[in-house]
Amino acid sequence: MGKAKLEARQEKTKEKFEEKARKKKEEEKAEIAGEKPKEKPKPKKKVEIKKPKVSEAKGRGEYLPISPKISVEVCRAIKGKEIEKARRILKDAIALKRPIRYYRYKKDTPHKPGKGFGAGRYPVKVSKYILGVLENAVANATYLNLDPEKLYVKIARTERAISKEKRGRYANIEIIVAEKKEEKQKKKEKPKKEKKVKK
Repeated sequence: MGKAKLEARQEKTKEKFEEKARKKKEEEKAEIAGEKPKEKPKPKKKVEIKKPKVSEAKGRGEYLPISPKISVEVCRAIKGKEIEKARRILKDAIALKRPIRYYRYKKDTPHKPGKGFGAGRYPVKVSKYILGVLENAVANATYLNLDPEKLYVKIARTERAISKEKRGRYANIEIIVAEKKEEKQKKKEKPKKEKKVKK
């Protein structure tokens, strides 16, 4: 019974294909004879992706294998800085040229040379990961049509990443870059009128 059904289905599909082929041949003959002119395909309209008007962009790295405490100090060092300056700070720390100053987590941390510098280290691994997140934020800002020359690090935060599956120290890094607003010219202050003193 099952074999008969299968054969019947195969015959139906064969008939369909044959009918399609026959129609196609008829259309081709009609075109050659000039009875039916061949229609030109309509050009497809290009769909433009409208990008939202925003003033900031975000970059994020999750479960990065770095110390959350050291990440706090590195994020503090680049927060509020222009993009080029923030890159220079991180690259100098990676190249062991300029240390990152520690403000909070500085127990048993030696002081580095420099007038009034204080405790600090060269967090190479942390700086590499945070530099990657920063570049990700800048790339997102460029995609959203923000001016890369006007960008600065608005927010740089870190938090401890807790996972039951993964053991060890992990951190989530979030960096938000934004365009600097142009300072409005201060209105000229009008001279105050002197009060007349009645005699």
